[in-house]
This record gives sequence, structure tokens and C-alpha cells, in this order.
Amino acid sequence: MIDAGITTFFIAAIVLLGLRGGRGGQGLPGYVLAGRTLTLPLFVGTLVPTFYGGVLGIGEFTWRNGLSNWLVMAFPYYIFAALYAFFLAGRVRLEGGLTIPDHLERAYGRPLAVFAAGLVFLLACPADELLMVGTLLSRLSGWALPISMAAAGAAGLGLVLRGGLRSDVSANRLQFVMMFGGFAVILPFAFMKLGGLGALQAGLPPGHLTLAGGLRPLQILGWWLLALWTLVDPSFHQRCAAAESPRVARHGILISIGFWALFDLMTTAAGLYARLAEPTLADPLLAFPVLADRLLPPVARGLFFAGMSASMFAALQGTALLSAVSLGKDGLGRWAQASEEAQERWARAALPVTGALAFTLALALPSVVGLWYCVGSVVIPGLLLPLLGVYYSRLRAPAPWALASSVGGSALAALWLWRGAGVDPMFPGLGLASALWAAGLYSGLRASARRRP
Repeated sequence: MIDAGITTFFIAAIVLLGLRGGRGGQGLPGYVLAGRTLTLPLFVGTLVPTFYGGVLGIGEFTWRNGLSNWLVMAFPYYIFAALYAFFLAGRVRLEGGLTIPDHLERAYGRPLAVFAAGLVFLLACPADELLMVGTLLSRLSGWALPISMAAAGAAGLGLVLRGGLRSDVSANRLQFVMMFGGFAVILPFAFMKLGGLGALQAGLPPGHLTLAGGLRPLQILGWWLLALWTLVDPSFHQRCAAAESPRVARHGILISIGFWALFDLMTTAAGLYARLAEPTLADPLLAFPVLADRLLPPVARGLFFAGMSASMFAALQGTALLSAVSLGKDGLGRWAQASEEAQERWARAALPVTGALAFTLALALPSVVGLWYCVGSVVIPGLLLPLLGVYYSRLRAPAPWALASSVGGSALAALWLWRGAGVDPMFPGLGLASALWAAGLYSGLRASARRRP
């Protein structure tokens, strides 16, 4: 009970911080981007926990596949995050508009912006975070998983309902500290009770300490393509647009990469210890909680659970806000040409819809890694090329071709995923999107040549 009390106290504290931080009138720019006032410490403090919400998923993947977690779940994200910092972050900050669909409408028109709002709504849907927080809460409280998810969802959505990004950033400051503190608690116990590198080498399955971890080259390539998620991630876009300057956006991402690398080192080590301690675990999603139950005394276990919930809850509240804004403001509000006041109201009203979708997806596919794979494979082919074209006009296809590329790429990936054709759906989805985009660029060049005297 004391461990559950510590975790509950922590969650209550971050909700109160969020509610306090969201006081006062803001308007739509304040609700979505906190008035574009994020300083460098605030930028790093909000991006690090929000983008690293998949803690239980990392435990699941590492328990199954060992050190390959770093190769497919960490390193490619550093690469694409660095590319985002150098080539996109400053341009995102200087572009007019508040959201990804705002930027797409300026470049391609309303139809693509409305379609993209649906993709962002799905991409930002916090199903994986809701599943993880609900799983942890269920284990601590003894409640059924659906009840635990409903309670976690109500707390996360309530945190951002009034204050939007300002509330989110206020809560992130405590979550940033706690996410590192939790794993700093468990790793010394693991080393003392289970042993060091020699114990891992002797006790883990063959290949678990190799970078490939038994994954086939095409599987690794598929996961690397999934890391393109970074380039279309609405959390990255929102934080860069909310930074007080392009310099803050660029430097903030580069600093965040260092913190993610440190946290990946901690979580990967804990995942390996979990496999060593529990080699026959029935549900690998519980790798970290089971390891804590085996190694930690009361209070220390509560602190670990509180720290583990930090980044998961940060991602839950942050992505729920983004998903609701995409549906209420960017989708329905844009389609109805509503005023800014109405768009802000609709964004708040869309939060329960976001929660309901997340709840449904989490129950339908109760695997964090599976949710990442399915959602990313469908959405990335539809968003990647249009977004690059926004910030680099030479890569911009004409609007009809851009819409065809976006719809065609996502639709084919979804069909491929549904049929289970045996090939990673990202390949055909990106292939069709790229072919249509190239055709559009060629069409635009020919049209320009015909207009020349």
C-alpha cells in the first residue's frame, strides 16, 4: 500500500502543478503554444519526458530482443532528432501558424490540411501511454485494467483541459526529475543482487547482448524507417513552434538527445536485468514492474514506480492535448471555418473523444510495441513528404499531387497492414507516396517549362 500511496501522491502533485501552471486567459495561441515563450530549460524539460513516453514498451522490447533495443529504438531516433534540429527546428519556429495542419494549408491548401489533421489525430492518440500507465496503476492498486486506464486518462486529460501547453510544461518539470530518479533507484539494487556484466553474459539467451539481437536485416530496416516518426512527430513540432527563438529550438533538441541517450542506457540495462531475473515472464510489458517487485524494498519500489510513471504520464497528457487540438481545431474547426474562440472550445471538447479512441485502441491491441508499429506505419507515409515540402519549397509538389501522395501512401500502408502481406507496410506506403510525389515534381517542372517564353 505504501508504494501505491507514493505513486498516487506523485500523480496528484503533477496534476496540481499542471492546474496551477494553466491559470489565466490565453487564447488559442496560448492554449496550443504557450504564447511561444519556452526558454531553453523549459524546452528541454518538456521535450525529454514527453517524447520518451514508452518506458514499459522499452522494457517489453529489451526483454524480448536484448541489446538490439538500442539499435532500433534509440540510435535511429538520435540521428533523426539531430537532423530535425539542424534542418527543420528553426524553420518550424519561423513558419506562421500554430500546428502541422496550419503549415500544410499554407503550402498545399485546405483538403490536405484536413486529411493531415486526421493523421496527426491518430499519430498523437495516447493509446500506448494510456495502456502503460493503466497497466502500472492496475498492478499497484489491484483494479481491473480498464478501470485503471479510465482513471489515468481522466487525470491526464483533466491536467491539460484548462491550460493546454502551459499546464503540460508546468507538470513536465517534476516529471523530468522523477523519470531519471526512478531508474537511478533500481539499477544499484540490480547490480548488487543479480551481478554485473559477467552475470548478464552467463544468464541471458544467446544473442541478447549483440546489437542485432536476432532481428533480421529487413526487420531492422523497418524499425529504422519507423524512426522517421521523429520528423513528423507533433510533439517536436509543437515544442519548436513554442520556443522563444529558433536557436532555443535547435539547441534544445541537441541537448535533449544527450538526456535521451543517458535514459536509454538506464532503461536498456534494466530491461536486460529483467530478462535475467525473470526469463519466463508471461507478459513482457510487465518486465520493469516485475523486476521492481523482485529487487526493491517498500518505499524504494514506490519511488521507482513513481519515476517510471513520470515520462509515461508526461507523454499521455502531452499527446492527448495534441490529438484533441488536431481533431477540434485542425479538423472540425478548419472544415467549418470556425473562429479562434470556437476552435479553442472545440479542442477542449475533443479531449474526451481522444480519450475514448485511446482507450479502445489500447484494449484492442494491448502491446505498446504493436501500437507503435501499427500507427507509425500508417501515418508516416502520409505526412513525411508534405512536411518536408513545407519547409523546403524546392521539394514541394503541386497541391493535387501532394494530396494524392499523402492519401495514397497512408491508404496503401493501412491496407498492407490489414492484409498482413508479410512485408513491413512502411515499404509499400512510402514507395507509393514517393512515386506520386516524384510524379508531381516532374509535372510541376513541365508546367513551369511551358510557361517560360
